[in-house]
Amino acid sequence: MEIALTLPILVYGLIGGADLARAYAAQVAVQNAARAGAEAAAIDYTPTSGESVTAAKNELGNTPGVNPNSATITVTFTQSDGTTACLQSPSIATPCYANVRVQYTYTTIGRYPGMPSTFKLDRITKMRRFI
Repeated sequence: MEIALTLPILVYGLIGGADLARAYAAQVAVQNAARAGAEAAAIDYTPTSGESVTAAKNELGNTPGVNPNSATITVTFTQSDGTTACLQSPSIATPCYANVRVQYTYTTIGRYPGMPSTFKLDRITKMRRFI
C-alpha cells in the first residue's frame, strides 16, 4: 500500500530531476555556442557573420536534445560602446568587437504545476577581434 502511494511521487521527482538536468545542459550549450561564435569571429582575419553562426550551431549540436536549427543566432560587429559600427580599419585606439547572441527555447518533458513548460534561454558574448 505504501509503495502504491509513494511510487507516483518518486517517479514524478525522477522525471523532474531529469528535466532539470536537461535544462541545465541546454543553458550551458547556449552559453558555449555564444562563446564559440564570438571566438570564431575574434580570431579570423576577415570574419563574417556566417562563420560565427556556423561555429555557434556546431557547438549547439554537440549537446544531445538541443536542436541547433531552432536557435536564433545574431552576430554584430561594434566598437566598445556596443552600438557604434566598426571602422573599416580598426586600430588599438578604436578596437572592434564581435557580439554573438544565441537565443533558444527549451521545452520541458512534462507539465509541472506552477511552472511554464517553455523557457527562453538567452546568452550574449562579446570578444575583441584580433587584427
